[in-house]
Amino acid sequence: MDFLEWCQNSALGAAIRHDAWTIPAIEILHLAGVVLLFGSVLITNLRFLGRILTSEPAGPLAADLGRWTRAGLMLLAVTGPLLFFAMPKKLFETPDFAMKLALVAVAATYYFTIYRRRVATVVFDQAKTDYVKTAAAISLGLWIIAILAGLELGAFS
Repeated sequence: MDFLEWCQNSALGAAIRHDAWTIPAIEILHLAGVVLLFGSVLITNLRFLGRILTSEPAGPLAADLGRWTRAGLMLLAVTGPLLFFAMPKKLFETPDFAMKLALVAVAATYYFTIYRRRVATVVFDQAKTDYVKTAAAISLGLWIIAILAGLELGAFS
């Protein structure tokens, strides 16, 4: 609780809460990060699942969109703590907040470990198709669940 008090009373927390437009501006940037992250994940994984852009080579597409995924994650990593500093006690007292953070951590951990290893050397041949499709389906599912948890947190907290 001392940490929450410190965040609540910090100059950063006060500055964020001071102007009426600051929190909405940060939330807009946070949502832009979600769009960058999920849009790139969605397109990449739908390609790996063979649902869209089947004429495009999967490896280069994944590499190009991976940059947008990382940009979205970086934007979320900056704006998320700023939003936390604006209302740490409220967020900490909301059980959904811990669940959202845990789900985002699981999705990000999967993306940066198992998923990226599975698709890093993708040559969309018959031997790897099922392997890559499974990784894509799991990745897509994890990100959808994490984003839905964030939307639920924003809508009902």
